[in-house]
Amino acid sequence: MTVKKLLALVAFSATTMCAIASLERTDFVTGEGTNGWTLSANEYVSPTYSSAVDSISLEYSGSGEGSATVYAAAHQNSATSQVATLTAVSSAATFDFSETTDFRSFKIKTSGDWSLAAFSAEVFAANVDAPVNVVISNNTTGTSFDASWDAVDGATGYRVYVWTNVVAGVSAGTIVWQETFAKASSTTSTQTKFKAEHTDNGTDEWVGDKAYLCSQEGAIRIGTTSGKGYLVSPSLTEVSGTELVLRITAWRQTTSEGTDMPVGVVSGDMTNIVGVIALGDVSATYHVSIPIFNAGDSIAIFSPTNKASARAIIDDVAILSGYSEGHSEPVYIANGVDVGMATEYSFAELPSVPVSFAVEACGRRGAVSAKTDAVIVDLSNPDKVAVLNALPLSELADGVYLQNFDSLSYVVNTTSGSPLFNGTTLPCWQMWQDNDAPTNIVFYSGGNQTGAKFLVLAAGSDESVRALGARTKKDSKMTWGIAFTNDTDSALTLTNIAYSAQQWGFANTDNHALVCSWIVTNRLDWIPSMRDGWVECCTTMTPCLRDAEDETPETVDVSYTPSDKITLPVGSVLYLKWTLESPSSGNSALMAIDDLKVMFAEKPLATLIFLTSR
Repeated sequence: MTVKKLLALVAFSATTMCAIASLERTDFVTGEGTNGWTLSANEYVSPTYSSAVDSISLEYSGSGEGSATVYAAAHQNSATSQVATLTAVSSAATFDFSETTDFRSFKIKTSGDWSLAAFSAEVFAANVDAPVNVVISNNTTGTSFDASWDAVDGATGYRVYVWTNVVAGVSAGTIVWQETFAKASSTTSTQTKFKAEHTDNGTDEWVGDKAYLCSQEGAIRIGTTSGKGYLVSPSLTEVSGTELVLRITAWRQTTSEGTDMPVGVVSGDMTNIVGVIALGDVSATYHVSIPIFNAGDSIAIFSPTNKASARAIIDDVAILSGYSEGHSEPVYIANGVDVGMATEYSFAELPSVPVSFAVEACGRRGAVSAKTDAVIVDLSNPDKVAVLNALPLSELADGVYLQNFDSLSYVVNTTSGSPLFNGTTLPCWQMWQDNDAPTNIVFYSGGNQTGAKFLVLAAGSDESVRALGARTKKDSKMTWGIAFTNDTDSALTLTNIAYSAQQWGFANTDNHALVCSWIVTNRLDWIPSMRDGWVECCTTMTPCLRDAEDETPETVDVSYTPSDKITLPVGSVLYLKWTLESPSSGNSALMAIDDLKVMFAEKPLATLIFLTSR
């Protein structure tokens, strides 16, 4: 784990620390011995203050010869230190104490006609507020994030914590008693009493009502379509103890059955329900704590109770001792790392798992605030951001890239659209309006769309089948495309580009061109910044379409096989882009592509022909 200090620092002067000090004042003129002080002859003794005293101020009355001696101690009964002696008549004196002292009690002796008029103590308050407004940002790599928080008045520094929670203390336990119903057979369809030939636990009987052998070998069904049922084990004389656990493997018979299956302990004439199991539709193992089990008690299992007619299947029951589901324990990656006065910090080289972050403020004389509430940062699911990337050709199976844009099904029909991140929303794809990257993408299934924007298009009859396109307007050019990089150890060739070009119907008086182009370069760059070197390979013209809007697009299948091989040297980048130029005044265009297939092949070695003479 790497902790990196960021630039934002907060400096505090002494004047900002007033929030952590309070003024204790005793006026001996108006009220002798107040605020816990005691007086004996010319000796003044303070109470013990709850926190260290930073400074004191003394005011005197009297005249003539005399003196005052000030003693300080950690508390009233501890050894005192002489901190000052006053031998001249004065009206006031002030003493400051260092951070390393811990004076909490004072004794002042006067002589002559001197007397103490007032005593004031600036007492350090041993508390500092916890930081607020903790903000997590830049969780984009899956191994790092930044944290920031508001400065705290009086803080002298901050400490940060990062940890993961792991489950500790897991134990499968020891089986004290078990019934697997291994001898249960499907040959008998109905039976309400299960004798030894159907069970594993000896000669004692299981009893039940509306409990049946079922088609599942080694399993018992509880309940019928006409009423509730139950199943009770024999008396278990060999089992007793506390903190035992009942383990049951079960499921509900059909998805229409109830789910809440009670289980309990039968002790004498009393049945104590110890838990209710929420059954699923497939076989699963459940654990229920048994507070106390006495020798001779029995286990009771009931059919689900949250439906009038419900059935459960049971195929294993056991009592365990020493079972533990475990508990979460923090494993600290940063355990109270001192970050000084910074109110922003960056963490790197973290594991790609959910981690928790907290911060505490430190004050003077060892004061520490409460930690902030833990903020969970899911590094296994980093924030989406725009990135500049290219698809490695080594990742393509058989050298074929397929894209049907159906992964954009998350975009739904809302007024604001959905977030769009170049290189991330569709890996290695970029979308550009003129030279600007868009930040959202809008769903379209027919109807009016205004303004230039990128669109996820789908026919109303099947909105799960998506296409990617754009609506452009006057003075706006829409471009979208994908980058590939040849990361193999040999040159490759582009052999074919195929896709469905679509024009979606709405009022339109001009034809518009959707142009597909390619370029091979050694640059990984934004498409708009590469103005030269593009080769146009496919151009699809929109027909003059309807006078009314329609949900069905006009579609043209496009296939391009270059007459001259397009070679991709090792380390090169291939861009494919589609461009929809801005229309003339008063017109708009809306076009898309779908079912893209791009094919690559290894460049064949040159054939050498040797001619020999005879």
